[in-house]
Amino acid sequence: MTQPPLLTDRSAWKILVGATFVAICAWLLVRSGGLYPSVFADEWYYDKLSRLQPLHESVLPSWLYLWLFSASSMCGPRFYDCVHAGNVAFFAAAIPFVYLIARHYTGRAVAAFIALLAMLAPFNLYTAYFMPESMYFFGFCVLTWIALTRAHWPWARYAATTGIVLGLMSLVKVHALFLVPALCLFLLYTRWMGGGRWLRDGARAVALALACVAAVRFGLGYLLGGRSALDLFGNFYGGAVHAAGSRSLFALVAPALVSAGGHLMALALLLPLPLAMVAASLLRPPPRAQAGKGALLQLYAFLMLGSAAGVTVLFTASIANAGLNNEGLRLHLRYYDFIFPLLWLVVAAAAGQRQSEPRTRLRWAIALVVAAGLAAAISRLGQFSPSPVDGPDLYAITVHKQGVLLLAALDALLLFLWARGRAVAAPLFLFAVLPATVLCGAFASTQTLKGARVQDLAERAADYARAHIPPAERDQVTVAGNDTPRLMRTQFRLDAKDSMTLLLAPDAPIEHASLPTRSKWLLVLGNHPLPDGVTPLYRNDEFSLVRIHGGHRRVGLASLAAPFGQGLIASASGLSWAESWGRWSDADKVVIRFNMPLPRHLRVVLKAQAYDVNTQLPFTMHVGERSEQFKVGWAPQDVSVAFETGGAEREIVIDVPHPVSPTVHGQPDPRRIGIGISEIEIGDTGGDGLANN
Repeated sequence: MTQPPLLTDRSAWKILVGATFVAICAWLLVRSGGLYPSVFADEWYYDKLSRLQPLHESVLPSWLYLWLFSASSMCGPRFYDCVHAGNVAFFAAAIPFVYLIARHYTGRAVAAFIALLAMLAPFNLYTAYFMPESMYFFGFCVLTWIALTRAHWPWARYAATTGIVLGLMSLVKVHALFLVPALCLFLLYTRWMGGGRWLRDGARAVALALACVAAVRFGLGYLLGGRSALDLFGNFYGGAVHAAGSRSLFALVAPALVSAGGHLMALALLLPLPLAMVAASLLRPPPRAQAGKGALLQLYAFLMLGSAAGVTVLFTASIANAGLNNEGLRLHLRYYDFIFPLLWLVVAAAAGQRQSEPRTRLRWAIALVVAAGLAAAISRLGQFSPSPVDGPDLYAITVHKQGVLLLAALDALLLFLWARGRAVAAPLFLFAVLPATVLCGAFASTQTLKGARVQDLAERAADYARAHIPPAERDQVTVAGNDTPRLMRTQFRLDAKDSMTLLLAPDAPIEHASLPTRSKWLLVLGNHPLPDGVTPLYRNDEFSLVRIHGGHRRVGLASLAAPFGQGLIASASGLSWAESWGRWSDADKVVIRFNMPLPRHLRVVLKAQAYDVNTQLPFTMHVGERSEQFKVGWAPQDVSVAFETGGAEREIVIDVPHPVSPTVHGQPDPRRIGIGISEIEIGDTGGDGLANN
């Protein structure tokens, strides 16, 4: 009996695969159409830094991404749709490289299957956000294609090319810099496999790759972002690195172990068979004479996954702070889920090869360890906080308890078959379990985006403000409310880079001291009573718009992250050491002394935040014999306090209501924290300050 022509005609298969590729691209574009932004602060930062301000002012070192996506401004009000189209273009451009990598290890049909499966994988969710993940995925696929399929190149060409691509990736997301150690180890391994003077050539390759990464990172970065690009991690991440480096490594151990446990459970649930295969290869590697391209694939996958996941764990540990938020329980799989198709390929490559020595004991030992991870996932993964944005792969499974149980049962079956040396384990994973989980994730991701099609209070308030505030004054709007993501969503819709936010407690009134002094407009989201004497231009049940009158002439401005002694501030007491953002208080009183007399008609503007119970208690500021009270929340905000002085005072005193010694990563902090001050401005109201306080 002859087979139908469609099954044997290679041209027909090409047309079918190509049509499927085009159909998925179209689906991604249609799915992204008409969405409102929903991931904050990320989308607001990337929007503002790419479109609304000069590149050299960016606090994020994503210079190449910001430069390319600044072109979305040419689309006018439809810029967000153009961002989605750019994301889909980069995502789609990565898929041919996935195919070429897979083709190096498997046949055409399986390679095309893996490539299309990667296109449907849950991480395609990021094509719908103003974020660089899709462009980063493209860069990683190019890097991987070179690393795995071009290892036969002369060492100089091979090292330079991989270094250049990784350098370009670091200008898309700074996280690429943490893949550098993995790439260096892989370069050494490829030279070792070549034999001869491998150590000499390997050292040369590593040095050349590092030089190329640095040349692209700083050279092209400087051309795009100017002098600010010479900061390796940028202002935003540099502050986090500095803060983490200032803490004891011992203090990171406990939260790192918690985070690592969560990631291991997630990986055991999502990729048990690939992990077991990689572990078996690493624990009993083949001799150099027998190490082929399969060994390269497994080592490369291990190094990249280990580097990316390891940095993710350390990052999570550095921001974990029990009692304030759940950051330590977030599983940021998006920092490494782009590596998952490589692990699928490990199984596909094994499925196409004859099995070597069974190594039964080793297989059973590894299977039992991974199975222990599965058991832990069933009972303990619920304590973490999976979300569609942090890890769409995991969220799609864990959103229903039954999904975890079903997948764990299938995973246990795969491990059992693999440990027994049954060849059916690989195709069962590749053609049954994996497609089911991928399609489940694709469905869950699409359902997630349905909520982003609904206009929010943020859009309604911002649209009203845009219609009634002159375009030249939209940068002088402060948005007030009790929901930080919604405040940023309003800023996104306002499309004004210098708009500011004022975070309030739910239903809390706005006090005189909280009225913005650097803005002309106040847009209040929700039910927050205004101070006496302040009448809104417009109010409904959802928001109100207020025109701010009065102001002051700036006399001096100082950042508390800078050393004292020069400029505005002469000295201070009751403050802790300087951090990247400012300083925390460390006493019952904060005393700030100035290098000049304070104005008679004084306005003091603090950019400040409170800690713990102090967010609910009033602070008292003294200047001479006069005092005024104010409140600040847990997020940085401006507060303004006006005084009439004798004209000779040179210091202000702030009473901290309830200093608290925090616990950071399970370790006591020696400081007594109450208020954190980022910036202080001294203004002269010219006699109008008390009326508009």
